[in-house]
Amino acid sequence: MIKLFWNTHNQNKSRGNNDDTKNDRDYIWGLYHKDNSDKWIYEILNKIQFKVIRDKRDLESEDILLIIDSSVEKKSELYTKLGLICSKMFLIHLGDESGIYDLSNIYSKFNFVWRAFCLNKYFDNEKVNCLPIGYKSGVVLRKKLGERKYKWAFIGTPHKSSRHDLLFQLSDIEPSFSHKTKKFNEKIIDVNEMSEILTSTQFIPCPNGFVHPETYRLYEALECGCIPIVENAYKYYDRLFSNNPFIKIDRWVEAKPIIKEWEDDQIEQKREECRAWWSQYKNQLQEFIINKINL
Repeated sequence: MIKLFWNTHNQNKSRGNNDDTKNDRDYIWGLYHKDNSDKWIYEILNKIQFKVIRDKRDLESEDILLIIDSSVEKKSELYTKLGLICSKMFLIHLGDESGIYDLSNIYSKFNFVWRAFCLNKYFDNEKVNCLPIGYKSGVVLRKKLGERKYKWAFIGTPHKSSRHDLLFQLSDIEPSFSHKTKKFNEKIIDVNEMSEILTSTQFIPCPNGFVHPETYRLYEALECGCIPIVENAYKYYDRLFSNNPFIKIDRWVEAKPIIKEWEDDQIEQKREECRAWWSQYKNQLQEFIINKINL
């Protein structure tokens, strides 16, 4: 039997020692991944029949285990114990934007690994496959009639120079929607309002993340039928997704005439291209995962 064990929220809590700062941070991020990535993960696994378990004691001999986890560098002993029970183990590794740890020993304990926030060494790796970080749980396309009322929208933290430039370059293009926060995930609008705004917007500028190029913003835009405009400095998305239809720019001034001057038929053509590509990509990803597990 295939069993799924979501383990990101199982972290060591602080005991008041100076060394526990990282444990506190990992615990918070583990909960964050569980609360915000579950819909995306369950969507890409929806062609697999599995039983969700809450504890490793629910495992039986010869089970196939699919574990979703973060802070994996601290869990080698756990994975070794699980490997003694299961016939196969697969890991979906969330988090790890910085990629500072050597995880070769951890990954070797699994039959195959999917990891978010891809790095150079994993793009052509036989054991590890790059997994998009996906959209935040609850963000969905709203059914709407008529035109989208916003030309562009930005929701997030303008904490990098390119984001300040983005807002400056696009500031005179109206109508638009902008909601800026001081810190990541602080006073962010809820997913229902976000879904409403995205469904009402034509273009979503997608600046690079603080540590890694990927952000939820791209996938939320795709889910809601928007046209994503991505920074192309690292050509990251061309490596992650071959033949993707995203609009790519090197500087945000290049996005200005696109958002301002594209005709309605150009916009609709690109929106449909993005919609069709995203639907096909998700289907192919689902097939790839089930084929790997069933080998």
